Amino acid sequence: MKLIQRIITLSVAMLTLSATAAEYMPDIKKSEVIVFINGKKYYVHTVKSGDTLYSIAKAYGVEESIITQNNPTAADGLKIDQSIKIPVSEKALQEARNEKKRKKDFVTHKIKAGQTLYSIARDYNISVSAIREDNPAINPQSLTIGETLWIRRAEMGSSSEQEAQAEMKEYAENLNKATDDGYEYHVVNPGETIYSLSKKYNITESEFAKLNDVSNGLKAGAVIRIPQSMEDNLKLIDQANNEVVANATIEAQSSDSNVMFSVVEQSKPLNVALMLPMVVNSKSNASYVEFYQGFLLGLEKLKESNMGQVSLKVYNTEHDQLKVQRIVKSPEFAGTNLIVGPVYEDELRPVVEYAHMNSCPIVSPLANLSAVKSSAIYQLSPVQEKKYEKIANLIDGGRDIFLIYAATNDKEFESEVMTLLKDKPHNAYTYSFNEKSIFTPRGSAPAIETMENVLKKEKESLFIILANKETDVDRILGTISSAKVALTERSEKCSQYAVLGTSRWGRFNNIDHTTYFNNNVVIVSTYHAKRDSAAVREFDSRYIESYNMLPSLYAYRGYDTAMIFCAGMRTDIEYNMLDKRYTPLQTQYKFVQSAEGDKYVNQEWMRVNYNTNHTITLE
Repeated sequence: MKLIQRIITLSVAMLTLSATAAEYMPDIKKSEVIVFINGKKYYVHTVKSGDTLYSIAKAYGVEESIITQNNPTAADGLKIDQSIKIPVSEKALQEARNEKKRKKDFVTHKIKAGQTLYSIARDYNISVSAIREDNPAINPQSLTIGETLWIRRAEMGSSSEQEAQAEMKEYAENLNKATDDGYEYHVVNPGETIYSLSKKYNITESEFAKLNDVSNGLKAGAVIRIPQSMEDNLKLIDQANNEVVANATIEAQSSDSNVMFSVVEQSKPLNVALMLPMVVNSKSNASYVEFYQGFLLGLEKLKESNMGQVSLKVYNTEHDQLKVQRIVKSPEFAGTNLIVGPVYEDELRPVVEYAHMNSCPIVSPLANLSAVKSSAIYQLSPVQEKKYEKIANLIDGGRDIFLIYAATNDKEFESEVMTLLKDKPHNAYTYSFNEKSIFTPRGSAPAIETMENVLKKEKESLFIILANKETDVDRILGTISSAKVALTERSEKCSQYAVLGTSRWGRFNNIDHTTYFNNNVVIVSTYHAKRDSAAVREFDSRYIESYNMLPSLYAYRGYDTAMIFCAGMRTDIEYNMLDKRYTPLQTQYKFVQSAEGDKYVNQEWMRVNYNTNHTITLE
């Protein structure tokens, strides 16, 4: 009897303890973020005030030891805002999938070689997050060919490319928070190549291939990994020292002297080869197709001016080095007088060799070449140093300079800005929004109580916005212009100021450009059509008539390329390209050679000024 009483008493005590624990256990919402690290699936949980190992373990249905095994620092105590990774069970994933299947109508999609979640989302006009939600077991870093995805019907047509890409970037950011394997992760943007990413992260193409499966090419939306530390880089470099890295530097085999081009007489056909990756893995690339369409309209315009016959051959390079070699060696390529393309630097070697043997100029229409050395090449993308010259007066004009960061920032733009500023005095702030705009000082920067106080100063200001999210840029611009309006309405003095932005703001679709004018926004770009010019209006009209669509910036560049270089081949391309400036649809072109035997590179950037009188001036 005493034994029974003891058992009852113990049971009551345990129930009391359980009730007490439940009463004081914080309400933890299970994270919806799942990332893949070394092939394993993890939740990413951000620690909040009151979270404990016990409460987190209960919320995710795992043992505390599992959390400490995967997050060694957690054993010493949790820190607020710390990101920890928690293994995901296959049972939980299957239950989630089954639940989604019951609730929604789906179509199925079998993954093909070379596809990414980004490309699949774009094909179905659905968000990446929707695909991941309905297929929780899928690994965005490494899709399995032949695996079946569930694609919800109801969401079709609900997402833009920008949204899909933003979602993939968010995924990479969450992955970087949780990983401790010595790597950081990057989402491939449209137009990025193995070469450009290798240069960006200071590794070789061979090292890149060791870390990532690129057997089917590099696709937009793919998540790739890059060494975090210099030690990792050095290890990989040591491994690659005994390997042949193709196209690290392409130099003319013959000599360092300049290639001498010949004028193609009016009576003879001008043979032009256009080499673009318009279709890769059976998927059309709209940007290069639009470049081609603009190029055709340029030829039509030149035909009207009796430029003579032009024989145009279009080659789809497919971003394939071997195919480029076959094209150049083919009988139909023989006799080419002018080559436009290829786009990617790793495809240039056979083209350069042909150009030197046949005194044929090459136009690099889009890429910024760094390794190639050849006097046969004219690069339309301008040199970076000249970009700084366009905005030097903003930096050196005695203004107070304010760098505005946000939660996520444009790293490339930040690097450019810091190169430009050097040791010039400036203050930095982090922007956040919680019912109102907040500017938190970074380093020793003084506090900003209100933006109105900043604009009241006698000294002019320059705001450099480094944020890369549309909502942040929009709110920051709105905060500055609102302060200006408030001062004006109270008849208080408002000092002059300007805002420096980046050409990548052109991707934003929802910002009212009125705020650009209100804030004296300045952007330096190579892609800005002079919309008020007669030439642009005429081109727009012809393009719409020909293709039933509005021209893109790629179409303008294609047109300009034909107008400049095809016409130059009929006169004197060496003289014309070096000493004359043109008035194309977009930026001007002035080609300069840095050294004997090296390529000719455009020196011209365009500074776009949005003025308070709602005009745009170009410098």
